[in-house]
Amino acid sequence: MEKDPSLTNRRSELPDYEDDVVLAPARKPGWFSSPGSRKKLRRLFILILLVAVVPPLYRWIKNVRAESLLNKSSKSFALGEPQQGITFLKQALALSPGNLAIQQSVELYNARAGDPSSREKLLARMRAGTSGKEELLGLADLEAHAGHAEIVAEIISRMPRNISSKEGLRIALIESAMAAYQGSLPKAAEICFSDKWSSLGKKERDLLRTRGALYLLSGNDADTRNQAEKVLMEVIRDKTDASMHAWRLMARLSLDSSRWESDQANKDQAAELVRWFSSLGGPESQDQLLLAELKIKTDPASQPRVVAELAKELSNAPRREKLAYARWLNAKGLNQEVILFAGNDLPRSDTDWLLVVLDAKGAQGHWQEMAGMMETPAGAGIPDAVKHLYLARTAMMNGNKTAADEEWRHVGGTLHLEKPETVAYIAGYEEKIGEYSRASRAYRELADRKETKVPGLIGLIRCQPRTASAASLIPLYEELLAAQPTYIDAACDLTYLKLLKSRDHQDAPATAEKLLAEQPNELPRISTAALGRLRMNDPQGALALYQNKTIDWADVPEPWKVVYYAVLKANGRSAEAAELVATIPPSQLRPEEKELLK
Repeated sequence: MEKDPSLTNRRSELPDYEDDVVLAPARKPGWFSSPGSRKKLRRLFILILLVAVVPPLYRWIKNVRAESLLNKSSKSFALGEPQQGITFLKQALALSPGNLAIQQSVELYNARAGDPSSREKLLARMRAGTSGKEELLGLADLEAHAGHAEIVAEIISRMPRNISSKEGLRIALIESAMAAYQGSLPKAAEICFSDKWSSLGKKERDLLRTRGALYLLSGNDADTRNQAEKVLMEVIRDKTDASMHAWRLMARLSLDSSRWESDQANKDQAAELVRWFSSLGGPESQDQLLLAELKIKTDPASQPRVVAELAKELSNAPRREKLAYARWLNAKGLNQEVILFAGNDLPRSDTDWLLVVLDAKGAQGHWQEMAGMMETPAGAGIPDAVKHLYLARTAMMNGNKTAADEEWRHVGGTLHLEKPETVAYIAGYEEKIGEYSRASRAYRELADRKETKVPGLIGLIRCQPRTASAASLIPLYEELLAAQPTYIDAACDLTYLKLLKSRDHQDAPATAEKLLAEQPNELPRISTAALGRLRMNDPQGALALYQNKTIDWADVPEPWKVVYYAVLKANGRSAEAAELVATIPPSQLRPEEKELLK
């Protein structure tokens, strides 16, 4: 069959859909279809997210860090470490000044510093029921150290029942501090050892037991000291966070020079402390020096080796640790080792190193060399008063009295312009070289400043002549106790001085009896109470205080010999009194003590 040509022609006129593709008009691609554009959009989204999230997150992190520092600050204040507490508080305030808890802690700090309006705000919030647990604990601690027992009880009664182990520790410390303030150190220790706190964590119990040991050690009684040492050794063996603190206390006790010659048990204990050190966490640079002291005390022949090992270990230590080591060497009289450790460059470029080396050179008598060293670049940083101090010492040792007096005058004239740490350095240096009257002037400057009043007064009292009258010392002790009412040893000294000066101090005998009741085996308390009974015309009662007491009168300070002599005389035991008085050098007595010998 033939094909129709017309069909073929028509078909050829039709579009060939199979072979040709007809495209739609081209469209411009969208912005989002480009990979680069999508990448830009993602970056923009991330940037917006960061702007929205990062600042609040950063503030949150700062707040968390600040509150951690705040907790450390509160704990430091509770454990009797105010300087550390202030440091943590300042760091917290710098991180988060707008944090309400930190602002309230600043109010608490101001109240501790004696600001009455801050204290009233805190009390008002407490009584309105708006204070948090941390603020309640801080306020209770403040009121305990001020001796306000009723307010402390009120604050603790407002504490919630759901307290943590750390908060339980704080309450225990506050209650013990209250007992100590009221003058009962044995009761304060008893509170720390009470089963009442058995629910606390092991770390908190060990911290509390360490505080109790400190209260026991304040008594200076052999039995209580032994009990305290036993507790501290148990805490060390527990290896908790409290162990390093207990180790430090035990190390200082073991280094007590009066016990080394005849006490083998103390030497064995020191050796045990050396062995325990490496297993305890949290040592500080000063702990390495304590460890070195123990090693040397245990084996004096080891000193060169121990010093060399420390020098090698600390050769790349931070500046602060190296300086502490150099000062430790100076204190031990190892002056040449200081000079070698410092080298030639450090004293020329670093003022603190220059001062350390000047101390070493001075101990060696290199006075002319010292004058030249102060002309180095590091010498420009020496405070004026310290520079004049060294120039005065140099002139004095070279026999130039006129120049020395002129330099000493400059030292005194610039004290009031210097920082507390500079004045303290000058006072300590003058005391060390035996210039007690000049040291007294520097300590008086410290005592006249609020922040250094207590150490200034203690130094001032320490620099008074052994023969100073009771009348001249009483005002100093009264000033000290007004600044730190909890200083019980100072209260005992003041009571003794009052009884020594006159029979007219009606409150002194009663105070002496109260102090004796707290520590009945301590000779200063016995002697003070005995003098009080003599003043009250009760010689037999005074003598009774010495019965059943083992006292080595050959090794007793002169004041207590004088009191016992007066007691023996008043009871008609003249032969014993005569034997005792032969051992008392009158040149070492106060005028009022000499009167007791008549």
